[in-house]
Amino acid sequence: MTDGGRWPRPDPGCAAATAASRPSRARVFKEIVADLSRVASVRGSLLVTPDGLVIIAELPPRAPVEGLAALGATIGRELEEGSARLGRGPFRMAVFAADGGTLFVCGSRPGFLIVLGDRNVDVTSVRTALAGAVDRLQ
Repeated sequence: MTDGGRWPRPDPGCAAATAASRPSRARVFKEIVADLSRVASVRGSLLVTPDGLVIIAELPPRAPVEGLAALGATIGRELEEGSARLGRGPFRMAVFAADGGTLFVCGSRPGFLIVLGDRNVDVTSVRTALAGAVDRLQ
């Protein structure tokens, strides 16, 4: 049945069955961030919008969540724009290492995944975990 030229209304019973059969996006986001934070030598992780708003974070108690979100989103956006300007295809992931630790920024459908690791974190393990996380976010 249509409503004034709009799309037909979905059957409420069908929508409820579909919603019950798959986890909510919020739950999936929480699981992804928790899984990333469990990788060896990872201090924490967060998922942020392209504007730098925090979707979900799992970080140490005194970590500057908003600052990390803003930094990660800014880096991610700059790398996306630079990659497009250079014709290199879509931005995937960047790794920044310093004496104090390692920062991973990875593009995803809802925004950016940001992972903070120790200085000696296994980069390959984190990259593999991030690739799996991005697949789940598609």
